[in-house]
Amino acid sequence: MKIIKYLFSAIFGIILIACTAVIYDLAYYDPSYVNRNSITFSKQNINSKKIKKLYSHIEKIPYKIGYLFLDSHKQFWQVEDPVARDNLELLKIIPAKKDNFKEGIKIKNIEKNYSNWFRSHGGYSNIRFSSLDTINRSNVKNLEVAWIYNSKDNKKSIQANPVVKDGRVYFPTPGNFIVCLDAITGKEIWKYKVKRGFQAAKRGLLLWQDQKNDFLRLIFTNDDQLITLNAKTGKPIKEFGKNGIIKIGSSPTTPTIIDEQIVIGSVVPAVEVYDAYTGKLKWKYYLRKINNDLVNSRDFKGGSPWGGISSDNQNGILFLTTGNAAPYFVGIQRPGKNLYADSVIAFDVRNKKIKWYFQETCHDLWNNDIAGPPILTTINKYGKRIDVVVAVSKTGNTLILDRNTGEPIFDFVKKKAPVSKLPGQRTCEYQPSLKLPEPFSRNEFLLEHVTNKSLEDKNHVMKQLNSSNYGFYPTFEVDKFTISYNLWGGAQWPGASIDPDKNILYVTSHDLPTKFKIFSSFDINKNLEFKTNILDIGKNNKLDDLEGYPGITPPWGSLTALNLNSGKIIWQVPLGYFDELKNRGLEDTGTANFGGATATAGNLVFAGGTLDKLIRAFDSESGEVLWSYKLPYIGSAPPTVYEVNGEQFIIIPATGGMSLARIYPDLVEQGDAFVAFKLKKN
Repeated sequence: MKIIKYLFSAIFGIILIACTAVIYDLAYYDPSYVNRNSITFSKQNINSKKIKKLYSHIEKIPYKIGYLFLDSHKQFWQVEDPVARDNLELLKIIPAKKDNFKEGIKIKNIEKNYSNWFRSHGGYSNIRFSSLDTINRSNVKNLEVAWIYNSKDNKKSIQANPVVKDGRVYFPTPGNFIVCLDAITGKEIWKYKVKRGFQAAKRGLLLWQDQKNDFLRLIFTNDDQLITLNAKTGKPIKEFGKNGIIKIGSSPTTPTIIDEQIVIGSVVPAVEVYDAYTGKLKWKYYLRKINNDLVNSRDFKGGSPWGGISSDNQNGILFLTTGNAAPYFVGIQRPGKNLYADSVIAFDVRNKKIKWYFQETCHDLWNNDIAGPPILTTINKYGKRIDVVVAVSKTGNTLILDRNTGEPIFDFVKKKAPVSKLPGQRTCEYQPSLKLPEPFSRNEFLLEHVTNKSLEDKNHVMKQLNSSNYGFYPTFEVDKFTISYNLWGGAQWPGASIDPDKNILYVTSHDLPTKFKIFSSFDINKNLEFKTNILDIGKNNKLDDLEGYPGITPPWGSLTALNLNSGKIIWQVPLGYFDELKNRGLEDTGTANFGGATATAGNLVFAGGTLDKLIRAFDSESGEVLWSYKLPYIGSAPPTVYEVNGEQFIIIPATGGMSLARIYPDLVEQGDAFVAFKLKKN
């Protein structure tokens, strides 16, 4: 008996220790959040892989019990009934805002970029437009290389848009350095080694004039670090954190400054606010909303503001665009709308609260994140100048929202969407189907899109479609491919450029249909799993023709000019070509591109990022190519425009491209070049 007693005691002790370890690892203490408890319990907090695996088993117990004894849980795990969805009205419309606008700002007060370019994407507004016009459509043909800087420290994609002030240009290098160059000659002035991490200043940098101490600061993130350097010397600011570095929530994007506070969007997801001089943490705000009334509702991942942030510094408002919820493609673990994923958010920094939010895709299963940064500008409509925030997305949509209220400026049309075919999956009843602003890329796969390059290619694609789901927001099904554009489609992380004087948006995009397949499921009566569906998300998931080109009609990549006042496309032209197809007479196909466009007051739009390695200058009024130059490697970030001593320069990182290499590994070479152009002297 004693042996049995000791055995039970030992087992109980082991269970108690295991439960204590799980609870300890689940717990996370952080008193800095203004909108959640200091101690939180979440699977996302677990560090130990073994404990995470153990918790996954423990986690299922209440849901299995619920399924056995509760009707609500049994109903949750049934396949969704399509009849109720069929009986709904076809369309649901959020009407456009037409009145009660807050008095707009004057055009002269819109952020301008002349000699300097102090923040990646052109300033706090992310407008990425240069007011310089020395280089214009009449003389752009005379552009030549001013200098090329090769970092010689590694070869890897750089996605940061360079910043410039007072004749100095700053950017990260492939070897994880931050470098400062003479903006006229390209000569290296200083180089700072970031000691750890994959890529410092991944999506950009900020130059900020420290008025109190009278010097220029260079501010950027490095994963879970925020680093501040003296822009003149490249030395860390010792008074900022620990030798210029503080720990933050992981963030790939460019910080902003509001009221002498550094504000970032972290992938937690959260808004985080730090003292600009000392780096001391002031507070955080958790950017996720869980509906605990829903069966099987738990803390989902994703929905992070990795695309970028902008700020209205006069009013103390931060604007964020957010990614899709996770687990990707499968939403069983995260029922409901998944706020605030796939959204534009306005956050009142001074009052520490969300001012408004607008969600584009509800309960995203298609990777429809708003990947580019939000842009602040004004438009002319209803006889008024209206302050707006603009965001372009992977769906090919352009969201134009009243900056004060978040209401759409055009009717936001939503169409009835199909139900899921998977147990436990619940799709949203309606998804966007916009007419205005006109979509700049394809977002619904149709049979009429199938390639006509040859009969053999067409038959090859049609054979794939015969065993696939496609169309308007198609849902997944076991043993069938699902075809959609949105993983590699629409507007990606470079976002768009806006001419604030003419109210025209210029956006690079591409159409690449992808296919995913659920190749395993579960028996609900035997094994109630939460990660129920494993998706084939490898490099071979493109819907291609026999030669490996997109299995649809061109263009496969485009540059589009969109009138923000009317929502109408002014022009759209193919962007890029495949060398082999060009040699066969098929030049205007366009290609996948991850470079981005930058417009100027010289009636020009500069764009790179295509597989052909060209940087091009387009006529901003017609879309005609006026100049091009073959870079040593593919342009990997949007061009920056600046002026020194009356001379205008264009600089572009040419380092290959990480995303392009995933799609076309055999065609993309990584590099280390940064190329600047100027006009030939007479």
